[in-house]
This record gives sequence, structure tokens and C-alpha cells, in this order.
Amino acid sequence: MADQPVSVELTDLTADEAKFVLRGCDLPMANALRRVMISEVPTMAIDWVNIEKNTSVLHDEFISHRLGLIPLTSQLARKMEYTRYCNCDSGCGECSVQFVLDVKCDEDKDNRKMAVTSDMLQSSINEESGRVIPVTSQVSDTYEQAEDILITKLCAGQQLKLTALAYKGTGKEHAKWNPTAGVAFEYDPDNALRHTTFEHPEDWPRSEHSKLPPEQHQADYDPNAKADTFYVTVESTGALPPQEIVEDALDTLYQKLNDLSVQLEGITEE
Repeated sequence: MADQPVSVELTDLTADEAKFVLRGCDLPMANALRRVMISEVPTMAIDWVNIEKNTSVLHDEFISHRLGLIPLTSQLARKMEYTRYCNCDSGCGECSVQFVLDVKCDEDKDNRKMAVTSDMLQSSINEESGRVIPVTSQVSDTYEQAEDILITKLCAGQQLKLTALAYKGTGKEHAKWNPTAGVAFEYDPDNALRHTTFEHPEDWPRSEHSKLPPEQHQADYDPNAKADTFYVTVESTGALPPQEIVEDALDTLYQKLNDLSVQLEGITEE
């Protein structure tokens, strides 16, 4: 680990993106935090679909797959139970959220076509105290109305009727539970560590975090330098605010390290 104490400096925060500077930790720990944000922060996603009637041009499996990839607001995921730990047999209010979709394109419609979109999904949890709905359906001071996600299109006389259940999960189980659209960090903006070799340094874009004068394109090689400052960017899918993704990831990483410490102490005592 680096010699200086660990610190975090928030540089930018919006409804779907957070940027911060992480100082005082080493490269493996920073990368561990990045991986936990991607794969171990729980969210809600549709994982079970019962299609009662589908006369659209898309087959059932195609529609089920598209439903699963619709990001859902997941602030309630912390309070939900994983289905594998729930005592119910087929989904209950403690471990699942039900969605209903029942649409039909009328024969007498003027254009004889209709788009089936995510805002037509009716959620069983949609109250002021908490919502699990498609992220494009939420409107607040921080989220503006976004274009709804297309599920399929119907022509005159066609119908789609289904029931779906959303469960709690993590990105390491399936990408649909990943709360991030992207997580990245930069730790050597001037390439002093030479972890990357530039054949023509002058042709590479300059990092926004560079501290070099305009005429210098990369720093001199420093064999004693250590990576201890990381410029982190976290982009959210909208399922969770970016600050909650970081906080949940830190809690998860702390718990993992604590469990590892307990196990190692047990081995030492034996």
C-alpha cells in the first residue's frame, strides 16, 4: 500500500456520472474497487417471464431477453431478499417485483402500427415510498424524461400479453444486473511509470490530468515511482445513482476483506 493515508476527492457528480480522485491506495486495491462496482453491487432486473399471448413478429425468447436488459430503478434492492435465500416457492413480495404488460394494436388505428415500450410495463411497486420501474420512466429533479426503451412493434390485430418477475442479483451472475455503464480509472497521466510505451508520444491525446508543460508529451521515466493516485469515473445505467454504486461497492469490499481477515486468523490459530 502507499505511504499516505487513503483519501477521496469528489470532482464531479451528476445524476448518472461521478468522478473522484482516490489517493493513498495501490493499484490492486483500486482495481478491486472497480471490479466490485461492476460485478457485486445488487440491482433489480427481470429474470422470469410468462408470455400468455404473443402474435408479434418477435418470438418469445427474443422478447424475454429484451425485457431482461431493461434497467430498473433499484434503490429498494438493499431491502429485497435474494431468491435463493427466500423461503417462498415461486417469488413473493420479499424477493421479487411483478410486472404486467397487456397491449394490443387495434384494427381501427389510423397508422395500424404501435410501438410497445418500457413505459407500458405496470410494476407492483410504484409508490412514493419506493419504486421499481424502468429507469426511463422516472422523472424527478435530477432525472429528466428520457425516451422509452422499445420492446417490440405491433401491427393491426397483433397482441402481447405477459407477466414478468424482477429479482435481485449482481453483475457476476448476469450483465443485466450490472449497475454501471462503465467504470474506469487513470493512474499515470504523464506515463512516468512506463506501463505503456508510446512509439510517438506527441501523437497521443494529452490526459486532462496531465501536469506537464505544453511542449512536453510525457514525463521522464521514474523507476522509483508508485501508482498511488487514481482518477476514477463511474457511469451509471440509471438503476442506482453513481454515489450509491460507489458506497455499496465500498461496503461490499470492506465486508469481503473483513471475512478474509477472520478466516486467516482462524488458520493462524490452528
